[in-house]
Amino acid sequence: MTPPRSSNRKRVLVVHTGGTLGMAQPSRTRLDLAPGEHLDRMLTHVPELKEIAEIELVLPWNLDSSDIGPSHWQSLARIIANRAGLGQPRGQEGCFDGVVLIHGTDTMAYTASALAFMLRGLDRPVVLTGSQRPLEAWRSDARANLTAAVECATMDIPEVLIVFGDSVLRGCRSTKADSNDYQAFEMPSDAPLGRIGVDVEVDWPRVRVPTEGFSLQVDLDPSVVALTIFPGLDPESMARVLGPDVHERMRALVVRGFGVGNVPMQGRMNLLPLLHSLTSAGVQVIVSSQCHRGRTDLGLYPAGRALLEAGAVEAHDMTLEATVTKAMWALARRERTLGEWFAVDVAGEVSLGTGDRRASASD
Repeated sequence: MTPPRSSNRKRVLVVHTGGTLGMAQPSRTRLDLAPGEHLDRMLTHVPELKEIAEIELVLPWNLDSSDIGPSHWQSLARIIANRAGLGQPRGQEGCFDGVVLIHGTDTMAYTASALAFMLRGLDRPVVLTGSQRPLEAWRSDARANLTAAVECATMDIPEVLIVFGDSVLRGCRSTKADSNDYQAFEMPSDAPLGRIGVDVEVDWPRVRVPTEGFSLQVDLDPSVVALTIFPGLDPESMARVLGPDVHERMRALVVRGFGVGNVPMQGRMNLLPLLHSLTSAGVQVIVSSQCHRGRTDLGLYPAGRALLEAGAVEAHDMTLEATVTKAMWALARRERTLGEWFAVDVAGEVSLGTGDRRASASD
Protein backbone atom coordinates (compact mmCIF):
# COMPACT_ATOMS: atom_id res chain seq x y z
CA MET A 1 0.00 0.00 0.00
CA THR A 2 1.34 3.40 -0.97
CA PRO A 3 1.99 5.58 2.10
CA PRO A 4 0.06 8.84 2.33
CA ARG A 5 1.71 12.04 1.23
CA SER A 6 3.82 13.29 4.13
CA SER A 7 4.46 16.84 2.93
CA ASN A 8 3.72 19.26 0.14
CA ARG A 9 6.58 17.85 -1.90
CA LYS A 10 5.76 16.17 -5.17
CA ARG A 11 5.67 12.37 -5.34
CA VAL A 12 7.52 10.56 -8.10
CA LEU A 13 7.24 6.89 -9.01
CA VAL A 14 10.56 5.48 -10.23
CA VAL A 15 10.32 2.36 -12.39
CA HIS A 16 13.68 0.61 -12.70
CA THR A 17 13.92 -1.73 -15.71
CA GLY A 18 17.69 -2.19 -15.87
CA GLY A 19 20.38 -0.69 -18.07
CA THR A 20 23.81 0.76 -17.44
CA LEU A 21 22.74 3.14 -14.68
CA GLY A 22 22.02 0.32 -12.25
CA MET A 23 24.97 -1.90 -13.11
CA ALA A 24 27.86 -2.84 -10.86
CA GLN A 25 31.14 -1.04 -11.40
CA PRO A 26 33.60 -1.92 -12.92
CA SER A 27 32.17 -5.24 -14.18
CA ARG A 28 29.02 -3.74 -15.76
CA THR A 29 26.97 -6.71 -14.60
CA ARG A 30 23.37 -6.50 -13.45
CA LEU A 31 22.79 -6.09 -9.73
CA ASP A 32 20.08 -8.46 -8.53
CA LEU A 33 18.79 -6.32 -5.69
CA ALA A 34 15.35 -5.94 -4.17
CA PRO A 35 13.47 -2.70 -4.98
CA GLY A 36 14.24 -1.28 -1.53
CA GLU A 37 17.93 -2.02 -1.95
CA HIS A 38 17.99 -0.33 -5.35
CA LEU A 39 16.25 2.72 -3.88
CA ASP A 40 18.68 2.88 -0.95
CA ARG A 41 21.59 2.67 -3.38
CA MET A 42 20.15 5.47 -5.52
CA LEU A 43 19.53 7.73 -2.56
CA THR A 44 23.02 7.06 -1.20
CA HIS A 45 24.67 8.13 -4.45
CA VAL A 46 22.12 10.82 -5.36
CA PRO A 47 20.96 12.18 -1.97
CA GLU A 48 19.50 15.31 -3.54
CA LEU A 49 16.62 13.21 -4.89
CA LYS A 50 15.09 13.33 -1.41
CA GLU A 51 15.08 17.13 -1.61
CA ILE A 52 13.29 17.15 -4.98
CA ALA A 53 10.49 14.68 -4.30
CA GLU A 54 9.22 11.76 -2.33
CA ILE A 55 10.39 8.67 -4.20
CA GLU A 56 8.89 5.21 -4.46
CA LEU A 57 10.66 2.60 -6.58
CA VAL A 58 9.30 -0.49 -8.36
CA LEU A 59 11.44 -3.03 -10.18
CA PRO A 60 9.43 -5.02 -12.74
CA TRP A 61 12.60 -6.59 -14.18
CA ASN A 62 16.31 -5.93 -14.56
CA LEU A 63 17.17 -6.32 -18.25
CA ASP A 64 19.55 -5.08 -20.87
CA SER A 65 17.42 -2.84 -23.08
CA SER A 66 18.25 -5.00 -26.11
CA ASP A 67 15.99 -7.64 -24.53
CA ILE A 68 13.02 -5.28 -24.05
CA GLY A 69 10.25 -5.50 -26.65
CA PRO A 70 6.50 -5.05 -27.25
CA SER A 71 5.31 -7.26 -24.39
CA HIS A 72 7.50 -5.27 -21.98
CA TRP A 73 6.15 -1.98 -23.35
CA GLN A 74 2.63 -3.20 -22.64
CA SER A 75 3.56 -4.22 -19.09
CA LEU A 76 5.24 -0.86 -18.47
CA ALA A 77 2.21 1.05 -19.73
CA ARG A 78 -0.02 -0.89 -17.34
CA ILE A 79 2.37 -0.45 -14.40
CA ILE A 80 2.69 3.29 -15.00
CA ALA A 81 -1.05 3.80 -15.45
CA ASN A 82 -2.07 1.76 -12.42
CA ARG A 83 0.70 2.57 -9.94
CA ALA A 84 0.92 6.29 -10.76
CA GLY A 85 -2.85 6.79 -10.86
CA LEU A 86 -2.97 8.28 -14.35
CA GLY A 87 -6.26 10.00 -15.01
CA GLN A 88 -6.85 10.64 -11.29
CA PRO A 89 -6.13 13.89 -9.43
CA ARG A 90 -2.43 14.09 -8.67
CA GLY A 91 -3.00 15.22 -5.09
CA GLN A 92 -5.15 12.20 -4.35
CA GLU A 93 -3.77 9.66 -1.88
CA GLY A 94 -1.87 6.91 -3.67
CA CYS A 95 -1.28 8.97 -6.83
CA PHE A 96 2.03 10.29 -8.09
CA ASP A 97 2.82 13.62 -9.71
CA GLY A 98 5.11 12.04 -12.27
CA VAL A 99 7.00 8.92 -13.31
CA VAL A 100 10.67 8.29 -14.00
CA LEU A 101 11.53 5.20 -16.00
CA ILE A 102 15.16 4.04 -15.72
CA HIS A 103 15.99 2.23 -18.96
CA GLY A 104 18.99 1.12 -20.97
CA THR A 105 19.93 3.56 -23.70
CA ASP A 106 20.03 1.23 -26.71
CA THR A 107 16.26 0.86 -27.12
CA MET A 108 15.10 3.73 -24.91
CA ALA A 109 13.68 5.68 -27.87
CA TYR A 110 11.58 2.66 -28.94
CA THR A 111 10.10 2.32 -25.45
CA ALA A 112 9.47 6.06 -25.22
CA SER A 113 7.70 6.07 -28.59
CA ALA A 114 5.57 3.04 -27.74
CA LEU A 115 4.51 4.54 -24.40
CA ALA A 116 3.60 7.83 -26.10
CA PHE A 117 1.09 5.96 -28.28
CA MET A 118 -0.28 3.70 -25.53
CA LEU A 119 -0.76 6.35 -22.81
CA ARG A 120 -3.44 8.42 -24.52
CA GLY A 121 -4.53 11.67 -22.90
CA LEU A 122 -1.49 11.58 -20.62
CA ASP A 123 -1.95 14.05 -17.77
CA ARG A 124 1.51 14.11 -16.12
CA PRO A 125 5.14 13.57 -17.11
CA VAL A 126 6.55 10.12 -17.82
CA VAL A 127 10.31 10.62 -18.05
CA LEU A 128 12.77 8.06 -19.39
CA THR A 129 16.43 8.31 -18.46
CA GLY A 130 19.55 6.21 -18.07
CA SER A 131 23.27 6.71 -18.35
CA GLN A 132 26.35 5.93 -20.36
CA ARG A 133 28.30 4.94 -17.23
CA PRO A 134 27.08 3.14 -14.07
CA LEU A 135 25.92 5.16 -11.09
CA GLU A 136 28.97 4.26 -9.02
CA ALA A 137 31.54 4.92 -11.75
CA TRP A 138 33.82 7.92 -11.52
CA ARG A 139 32.78 10.74 -13.84
CA SER A 140 29.40 9.05 -14.34
CA ASP A 141 26.55 10.90 -16.01
CA ALA A 142 24.02 8.85 -14.02
CA ARG A 143 23.69 11.27 -11.12
CA ALA A 144 22.96 14.34 -13.24
CA ASN A 145 20.57 12.46 -15.54
CA LEU A 146 18.62 10.95 -12.66
CA THR A 147 18.37 14.26 -10.80
CA ALA A 148 17.17 16.09 -13.90
CA ALA A 149 14.67 13.35 -14.71
CA VAL A 150 13.11 13.43 -11.24
CA GLU A 151 12.93 17.23 -11.35
CA CYS A 152 11.20 17.13 -14.74
CA ALA A 153 8.79 14.51 -13.40
CA THR A 154 7.59 17.09 -10.84
CA MET A 155 6.80 19.65 -13.56
CA ASP A 156 3.60 20.15 -15.53
CA ILE A 157 4.78 18.51 -18.76
CA PRO A 158 2.11 15.93 -19.65
CA GLU A 159 4.21 14.04 -22.19
CA VAL A 160 6.45 11.01 -22.48
CA LEU A 161 9.95 12.52 -22.33
CA ILE A 162 13.56 11.48 -22.58
CA VAL A 163 15.76 13.51 -20.24
CA PHE A 164 19.43 12.91 -20.94
CA GLY A 165 22.53 15.07 -20.82
CA ASP A 166 21.39 18.66 -21.05
CA SER A 167 18.23 18.00 -23.08
CA VAL A 168 14.53 17.52 -22.44
CA LEU A 169 13.22 15.64 -25.47
CA ARG A 170 9.82 14.49 -26.70
CA GLY A 171 10.07 10.72 -26.47
CA CYS A 172 8.41 9.90 -29.78
CA ARG A 173 10.66 12.33 -31.69
CA SER A 174 13.92 11.08 -30.18
CA THR A 175 16.65 8.73 -31.29
CA LYS A 176 19.95 7.54 -29.84
CA ALA A 177 22.57 9.39 -31.88
CA ASP A 178 25.80 8.58 -30.04
CA SER A 179 26.95 5.46 -28.20
CA ASN A 180 29.68 7.24 -26.22
CA ASP A 181 28.84 10.92 -25.80
CA TYR A 182 26.93 12.09 -22.73
CA GLN A 183 24.59 13.93 -25.10
CA ALA A 184 23.43 10.58 -26.44
CA PHE A 185 19.93 11.48 -27.65
CA GLU A 186 18.52 14.09 -29.98
CA MET A 187 15.39 15.03 -31.89
CA PRO A 188 16.64 14.99 -35.50
CA SER A 189 13.78 16.90 -37.09
CA ASP A 190 12.81 19.21 -34.26
CA ALA A 191 14.31 21.26 -31.45
CA PRO A 192 14.43 19.92 -27.88
CA LEU A 193 11.48 20.74 -25.63
CA GLY A 194 13.87 22.03 -23.00
CA ARG A 195 17.44 22.55 -21.89
CA ILE A 196 19.02 21.68 -18.56
CA GLY A 197 21.53 24.16 -17.18
CA VAL A 198 21.41 26.21 -14.02
CA ASP A 199 17.64 25.91 -14.44
CA VAL A 200 15.40 23.58 -16.43
CA GLU A 201 14.21 25.78 -19.27
CA VAL A 202 11.14 24.43 -21.04
CA ASP A 203 9.69 25.69 -24.32
CA TRP A 204 6.22 25.79 -22.81
CA PRO A 205 4.26 26.82 -25.94
CA ARG A 206 5.36 23.57 -27.60
CA VAL A 207 4.35 21.29 -24.73
CA ARG A 208 1.34 19.23 -25.74
CA VAL A 209 -1.75 19.37 -23.55
CA PRO A 210 -4.31 16.54 -23.41
CA THR A 211 -7.51 17.15 -25.31
CA GLU A 212 -9.21 14.02 -24.01
CA GLY A 213 -9.36 12.00 -20.81
CA PHE A 214 -6.70 9.43 -20.08
CA SER A 215 -7.06 5.99 -21.66
CA LEU A 216 -4.72 3.04 -21.68
CA GLN A 217 -4.39 1.60 -25.20
CA VAL A 218 -1.89 -1.24 -24.94
CA ASP A 219 -2.93 -3.43 -27.87
CA LEU A 220 -0.04 -3.85 -30.31
CA ASP A 221 0.47 -5.93 -33.44
CA PRO A 222 4.22 -6.61 -33.66
CA SER A 223 4.07 -8.11 -37.18
CA VAL A 224 6.19 -5.25 -38.56
CA VAL A 225 9.48 -5.59 -40.45
CA ALA A 226 11.96 -2.82 -41.36
CA LEU A 227 14.09 -3.02 -44.52
CA THR A 228 17.01 -0.68 -45.24
CA ILE A 229 17.53 -0.18 -48.98
CA PHE A 230 21.10 -0.17 -50.29
CA PRO A 231 22.67 -0.14 -53.76
CA GLY A 232 22.85 -3.75 -54.95
CA LEU A 233 19.90 -5.05 -52.94
CA ASP A 234 18.40 -7.98 -54.86
CA PRO A 235 14.58 -7.95 -54.68
CA GLU A 236 14.41 -11.59 -55.76
CA SER A 237 16.57 -12.61 -52.82
CA MET A 238 14.36 -10.53 -50.54
CA ALA A 239 11.26 -12.26 -51.93
CA ARG A 240 12.81 -15.67 -51.18
CA VAL A 241 13.66 -14.57 -47.64
CA LEU A 242 10.14 -13.28 -47.05
CA GLY A 243 8.59 -16.47 -48.47
CA PRO A 244 5.25 -17.11 -50.22
CA ASP A 245 3.21 -16.86 -47.00
CA VAL A 246 4.63 -13.48 -46.02
CA HIS A 247 1.17 -11.98 -45.52
CA GLU A 248 0.53 -14.49 -42.72
CA ARG A 249 3.64 -13.36 -40.79
CA MET A 250 3.93 -9.66 -41.65
CA ARG A 251 1.29 -6.95 -41.87
CA ALA A 252 3.54 -3.94 -42.44
CA LEU A 253 6.95 -3.38 -44.03
CA VAL A 254 8.89 -0.20 -43.25
CA VAL A 255 11.10 0.57 -46.25
CA ARG A 256 13.98 2.89 -45.38
CA GLY A 257 14.50 4.57 -48.74
CA PHE A 258 17.09 7.00 -50.03
CA GLY A 259 16.70 10.76 -49.59
CA VAL A 260 13.04 11.73 -49.60
CA GLY A 261 11.99 8.08 -49.90
CA ASN A 262 13.30 6.93 -53.26
CA VAL A 263 13.93 3.27 -54.12
CA PRO A 264 15.59 1.59 -57.15
CA MET A 265 13.28 1.32 -60.16
CA GLN A 266 15.54 0.07 -62.95
CA GLY A 267 17.06 -3.25 -63.91
CA ARG A 268 17.79 -6.06 -61.49
CA MET A 269 17.42 -3.80 -58.44
CA ASN A 270 13.87 -2.66 -59.34
CA LEU A 271 11.99 -2.96 -56.06
CA LEU A 272 8.53 -2.05 -57.33
CA PRO A 273 7.40 -5.58 -58.37
CA LEU A 274 8.18 -6.87 -54.88
CA LEU A 275 6.36 -3.98 -53.21
CA HIS A 276 3.39 -4.45 -55.55
CA SER A 277 3.23 -8.14 -54.63
CA LEU A 278 3.32 -7.29 -50.94
CA THR A 279 0.55 -4.72 -51.10
CA SER A 280 -1.52 -7.13 -53.22
CA ALA A 281 -1.10 -9.71 -50.44
CA GLY A 282 -2.38 -7.21 -47.87
CA VAL A 283 0.97 -6.10 -46.46
CA GLN A 284 1.08 -2.34 -45.89
CA VAL A 285 4.26 -0.64 -47.11
CA ILE A 286 5.49 2.39 -45.15
CA VAL A 287 8.27 4.47 -46.68
CA SER A 288 10.70 6.37 -44.46
CA SER A 289 14.05 8.00 -45.13
CA GLN A 290 17.53 6.88 -44.17
CA CYS A 291 18.50 10.53 -43.74
CA HIS A 292 19.01 11.59 -40.17
CA ARG A 293 17.08 14.81 -40.82
CA GLY A 294 14.41 15.83 -43.27
CA ARG A 295 11.23 14.13 -44.38
CA THR A 296 9.80 11.91 -47.06
CA ASP A 297 8.23 13.48 -50.14
CA LEU A 298 7.07 10.70 -52.41
CA GLY A 299 5.44 13.12 -54.83
CA LEU A 300 8.75 14.74 -55.74
CA TYR A 301 10.36 12.11 -57.98
CA PRO A 302 9.04 9.35 -60.30
CA ALA A 303 10.23 6.60 -57.93
CA GLY A 304 8.27 8.09 -55.06
CA ARG A 305 5.18 8.65 -57.16
CA ALA A 306 5.32 4.99 -58.24
CA LEU A 307 5.38 4.00 -54.57
CA LEU A 308 2.31 6.12 -53.88
CA GLU A 309 0.53 4.50 -56.81
CA ALA A 310 1.43 1.12 -55.34
CA GLY A 311 -0.33 2.10 -52.11
CA ALA A 312 2.66 3.05 -49.98
CA VAL A 313 2.25 5.23 -46.88
CA GLU A 314 4.68 8.02 -46.00
CA ALA A 315 6.46 8.24 -42.65
CA HIS A 316 7.07 12.00 -43.19
CA ASP A 317 9.68 13.13 -40.62
CA MET A 318 9.15 10.40 -38.05
CA THR A 319 12.12 8.60 -36.55
CA LEU A 320 12.48 4.90 -37.29
CA GLU A 321 11.58 4.21 -33.65
CA ALA A 322 8.33 6.15 -33.92
CA THR A 323 7.52 4.67 -37.35
CA VAL A 324 7.88 1.08 -36.16
CA THR A 325 6.01 1.53 -32.88
CA LYS A 326 3.25 3.61 -34.45
CA ALA A 327 2.75 0.88 -37.05
CA MET A 328 2.43 -1.74 -34.29
CA TRP A 329 -0.04 0.45 -32.40
CA ALA A 330 -2.06 1.41 -35.49
CA LEU A 331 -2.34 -2.15 -36.84
CA ALA A 332 -4.12 -3.10 -33.61
CA ARG A 333 -6.75 -0.37 -34.17
CA ARG A 334 -9.09 -1.29 -36.99
CA GLU A 335 -11.28 1.82 -36.70
CA ARG A 336 -8.87 3.47 -39.14
CA THR A 337 -6.60 2.09 -41.80
CA LEU A 338 -2.88 2.25 -41.23
CA GLY A 339 -2.69 4.91 -43.94
CA GLU A 340 -5.27 7.01 -42.10
CA TRP A 341 -3.37 6.67 -38.82
CA PHE A 342 -0.15 7.77 -40.50
CA ALA A 343 -1.93 10.85 -41.84
CA VAL A 344 -2.60 12.15 -38.31
CA ASP A 345 -0.39 13.28 -35.46
CA VAL A 346 -1.16 11.00 -32.50
CA ALA A 347 1.41 12.01 -29.88
CA GLY A 348 3.59 14.72 -31.40
CA GLU A 349 5.58 12.16 -33.39
CA VAL A 350 5.24 13.86 -36.78
CA SER A 351 5.03 17.30 -38.40
CA LEU A 352 1.94 17.59 -40.55
CA GLY A 353 1.50 21.35 -40.57
CA THR A 354 -0.48 21.46 -37.31
CA GLY A 355 0.51 23.08 -34.05
CA ASP A 356 2.36 21.02 -31.47
CA ARG A 357 -0.36 21.49 -28.90
CA ARG A 358 -3.09 19.90 -30.99
CA ALA A 359 -3.73 16.20 -30.46
CA SER A 360 -5.10 15.78 -33.97
CA ALA A 361 -5.68 12.02 -33.73
CA SER A 362 -8.80 12.71 -31.66
CA ASP A 363 -10.22 15.29 -34.08
